[in-house]
Amino acid sequence: MNIKNLTFLSVAIATLFACNKPQEEPVLPGTADYNGTMTVEASSGTFDNEDIRVSFAVSEDGASATLYIYQIRFVPTMPLAVDVTIPNVQLSQNGTVLTCEKVIPLAMGGEFPSRTVTDLTGTRKGKELSFSLNFGGTPTSYKGVLIAD
Repeated sequence: MNIKNLTFLSVAIATLFACNKPQEEPVLPGTADYNGTMTVEASSGTFDNEDIRVSFAVSEDGASATLYIYQIRFVPTMPLAVDVTIPNVQLSQNGTVLTCEKVIPLAMGGEFPSRTVTDLTGTRKGKELSFSLNFGGTPTSYKGVLIAD
């Protein structure tokens, strides 16, 4: 093989590797607010809470997060909307996958064991946050988009 062919082959290989460089995931903010719809599947039927703000706050070590849900109603006839905090949501894959098997949420100034959160799973990708969980025996899901500063 002559020098000209060897040089051409080296350039071709270098170009091939440069084109296949893995793209880095964008860094997601540690704290972010989302606006979206929370759907509650109550015994009286499905109820959509629209324009629900959820704050997502990552812990200092990046291993978990806390979800703050503002002004949710579990049924349409609920007289008060409440703020609910879900602590200890585990994060994986650079903070994009959310999981939590079981945790007692906080609401109205204390623990809210009648609405224990179970089977929380979700994702945070790009400008979207989505998750599903059970509040007590009530299946609930959320889909929201990042609120621009």
